[in-house]
Amino acid sequence: MVIKLKRYYGDEQVTKSVMEVWMEGEDTPRLVCEAREVGYKDYAEAFPGASRYCLPRGKWRLECGGSPYSPMGVRVVKCPGHRQTYFGPCGDGYRKQQAGRVMIGEPVFRYYTDGEGNEVEYPKKRGMKNGMEVYAKLDQLLYEAYGTSQNFSVEISNFCEFL
Repeated sequence: MVIKLKRYYGDEQVTKSVMEVWMEGEDTPRLVCEAREVGYKDYAEAFPGASRYCLPRGKWRLECGGSPYSPMGVRVVKCPGHRQTYFGPCGDGYRKQQAGRVMIGEPVFRYYTDGEGNEVEYPKKRGMKNGMEVYAKLDQLLYEAYGTSQNFSVEISNFCEFL
């Protein structure tokens, strides 16, 4: 299983991504949702205070089990500047973003009208909802991947041109 975080917005408060969950040997993602991390910084090497920012870009190993959200929950075990970063649900008593977490949910799109009267999506204002439902789908995929002995990793890319 590969979780891909494709970042499209970041500032000092929040990092916003589209998250895709890919199972080994499949041509399309099984889950596509929103993800949030704390403040954005583009880096690949550790530095003092890195844990106050989003995860670094790159590919990192994931491990299942022992999550605060599920017995099978998944986490980035170690990457530059971070240890034990869990994936969890947004809302429903959980904040939209918090240190040491990648929070997930369904996208809530926001639009504005441009100078020509066209509605255009406003990624900076995109929200999230239904975190528990989306997390339940991720949890189901984790059990399936674990049961078929798949390897687990996360690939993080910054500001992809897909919007």
